[in-house]
Amino acid sequence: MSGGEVSGVDLARQALLAAREAAKKNGASRKEKPKRRTGAALRRDGREPLGLGSAIIRMTTERGMVAPAVGGSILAQFDDILAAAVPELAGRAQAVAFDVDTGRLDVAPDAPACGTKLR
Repeated sequence: MSGGEVSGVDLARQALLAAREAAKKNGASRKEKPKRRTGAALRRDGREPLGLGSAIIRMTTERGMVAPAVGGSILAQFDDILAAAVPELAGRAQAVAFDVDTGRLDVAPDAPACGTKLR
């Protein structure tokens, strides 16, 4: 290529500048900046972030589990769940009740400090 020839990228830049100049002359220039989208976009392809409760509900629904069985399972396996989630509190709290309607799990810790850590 000699010094006077223009490459594809340079041609594209020149065309863009020419289009902008023509738009300004025709009064089609922007007066304000485009508004930025705020907030989280909800994607319905299964990749949106979920809270723990929502993830558990989705998982149980997808696997066809019913809520009372899930509650009973949580009560029966609470020691294993606690040991996996917070190993230092394993064996220091006991699941007492699970309300299916609200999803509330009542736990009885062996000491107030343990209850504070669980909260």
